[in-house]
Amino acid sequence: MALARLRSDERPGDTYEFSVLSSWLERLRGLLGTGGDARPVLLVRCGSVHTFGMRYPIDLAFVGERGEVLRVLRDVGPGRVCSCAGAECVAERPAREGEWLVEGEHLWIVSVSADAAGT
Repeated sequence: MALARLRSDERPGDTYEFSVLSSWLERLRGLLGTGGDARPVLLVRCGSVHTFGMRYPIDLAFVGERGEVLRVLRDVGPGRVCSCAGAECVAERPAREGEWLVEGEHLWIVSVSADAAGT
């Protein structure tokens, strides 16, 4: 599994870290089976997610092919299906207060590397 670091044009001092989920099975599972302290994940080649089987709510951000945040949903509870036309990937994290990605924000990749915790 890879670890991606992203930055925002609108908040250049902030860096977001995500575990990259690229296989069909990884994307299907997403944060399922994790706890509220799980690392955020980035589901690539994905424009729709489900929360069936989740034990806690999650925050979502749908991102377009040019890094634009198209749609943000906060505190999405279990048993839902969420999608966004034009999304190429989805960022997920356990729901929490505080800053998160914002609609209209533009993200770019700082680095992608092997995740030492996953090897």
